[in-house]
Amino acid sequence: MPVLTESAIESPDWQLATKENTPVSLVVQQRAGGVHIFPWMRFVWAEGDNNTVKLAFASHVVTIEGQGLAALLVAVAAHGVFRVIEPTDREVQFGVRGNGPNRYSGPSIQSISVDLLK
Repeated sequence: MPVLTESAIESPDWQLATKENTPVSLVVQQRAGGVHIFPWMRFVWAEGDNNTVKLAFASHVVTIEGQGLAALLVAVAAHGVFRVIEPTDREVQFGVRGNGPNRYSGPSIQSISVDLLK
């Protein structure tokens, strides 16, 4: 796994906890408006690479697709992520985040799926 600096693991598609506050849950916000909250104490395993990250909790698997996701995996390993946000279709299509017109080329999420663990 690559070693990344703290600034390298930041992205507008996920929010990190501060050093003083370790999150108790991971909030997964999907494009269609669905929100899932998974307590870190129910976290089982994670795996992935720069294109796909899978997070398994006791009852669900969260699959995140995108680019530069090794950065997200590093943050997950420390339970330092408290929210992942699936960008809108337009944000993905045009490679932008937020209201600005500039292209975003850093680590980013393209899609998130949440499935019952089988």
